[in-house]
Amino acid sequence: MSAEGLPDVVEQRLPENYTGAEKYWQAAQDWFGITLSPEQREILEHVATHQYTHLEGGNGFGKTFGIVALALSFHKRHYPSSVVVTSGTYGKLKRTFCADAEGLHKNSPLFGEWKWSPNPHIDIEGEPTWQFEVISPEDPGELEGVHNDHVLVIVDEADKKDVDLETLDSMDSLISDQNDRMVVISNPPEDETNAVANMPEIGLEPEKLQFSTFDSHNVHVELDRRSGDRIPGLTGLHKLKKKWEAHNGEPWPGYDEARAMSLPGHEDFRKDLNTLWYRRFAGIMPPAGASKNRPIELDVVNRAYVANADDLDTSGSREGSGIDVARSGDRTVQIDEREGALDVEYSEPGTNHTVQFNKMWRGLDEEPGAQISIDAVGEGSGKADDTAERYPVVDRFKNGENAVQDDEYKDRWTEGLCELGKYLEQGGEFTDTRLRKELQIAARVLTLEERYVKSRDATVYVADPKADIEERLGHSPDHLDAAIMAVCAAKDLQPVEDDGPSGSGTW
Repeated sequence: MSAEGLPDVVEQRLPENYTGAEKYWQAAQDWFGITLSPEQREILEHVATHQYTHLEGGNGFGKTFGIVALALSFHKRHYPSSVVVTSGTYGKLKRTFCADAEGLHKNSPLFGEWKWSPNPHIDIEGEPTWQFEVISPEDPGELEGVHNDHVLVIVDEADKKDVDLETLDSMDSLISDQNDRMVVISNPPEDETNAVANMPEIGLEPEKLQFSTFDSHNVHVELDRRSGDRIPGLTGLHKLKKKWEAHNGEPWPGYDEARAMSLPGHEDFRKDLNTLWYRRFAGIMPPAGASKNRPIELDVVNRAYVANADDLDTSGSREGSGIDVARSGDRTVQIDEREGALDVEYSEPGTNHTVQFNKMWRGLDEEPGAQISIDAVGEGSGKADDTAERYPVVDRFKNGENAVQDDEYKDRWTEGLCELGKYLEQGGEFTDTRLRKELQIAARVLTLEERYVKSRDATVYVADPKADIEERLGHSPDHLDAAIMAVCAAKDLQPVEDDGPSGSGTW
């Protein structure tokens, strides 16, 4: 690479001026005008000194942006060089990694033109051996055959199902000598059944570098344990607290205490926290004994049930109502949320909707104003229309619709289950035995999984289908449906209209 004709500002910062373990992050900060966190700098130093790196960790400490900086600085620091990047979720890779890479590349005095077709790459005129390419992992054979004086291969989200041992083995085939580097990036696995956990089977045993959300630069800045400004995009202390409470159903115990409980080998390490907490924030594989990813916990249901109806205070104002309309063989159920109590206002079998709704409407007329959510399809949809005309705030609840909090949940069924679970965890009570039975079955059979949704560019929770409860129960869980809708109505969770959101969606 010749410096002839380069502006002084570029010539003074030629890649060969950067040496030692710090070379990649120093080059990245100078060339791209960015500030990397200490954790991101540690990642780049680790790659500079180790041929194979396995980067594993929780959310929010900046691994994706750090890897973008690594890939670009490696590419420009070494000539000729090849950088090959793939991911277990290729669509997300293009929206996150590639978007940042294009932005940094375009805003720097670097060589080459960023192009998106036929796949994202940097095209350097007259330099066919100077390569930077982002490719899909679907055909491992296409990953082979790249060799150069310096090679960097990156496999992001290697714990996802699109990456298998054949993919990793093909990427490893590009590594030939100590000039080359391979980086495998993953979230902690749920168990030891994915390719990342079984890398030794193909002779791949990289040096492991592990971080958790506790390591986020912004968390330390907010704790006054580190100087400097917050870095946009990194998780802060407030979100860490919020996620602890949401996943574990416990008050935040404090940074040091929560970290100790999440750190294997520490005397205070706990094995009973939620599996999503371990993976997403503690940055480790869940230990045996970790609680399943469930929207509703059985012990919470049993604690929320009040055996003596006289002991349940239902005198509070009606904050929201859920109405499940009977189909053949089912019940029409109305449940009201009353300031911490779920009150079954109406529950009758049959499909005489005229009689049923006339009775429910009389009660609703006495306490107007609160939101009403109705799950009405088929023969019940007409009465839902009538109800919407009669009252100002009516939400036609559909399980399969996108969740209101669509960056967290896939659909309204999942969102409703999780919101009901949180409501009960936070002290909500009920006394209805039918609701207890349906909640207990839901707690036993329903689990959550994580799924990447390309259209939202987000990994969200998805609950098992309602059919799993119906199979155990022998009929539709009418009281559970109504309770979900009552809580969502009370929390003002309804789809966003054209003129903006209807409410905050918080309890």
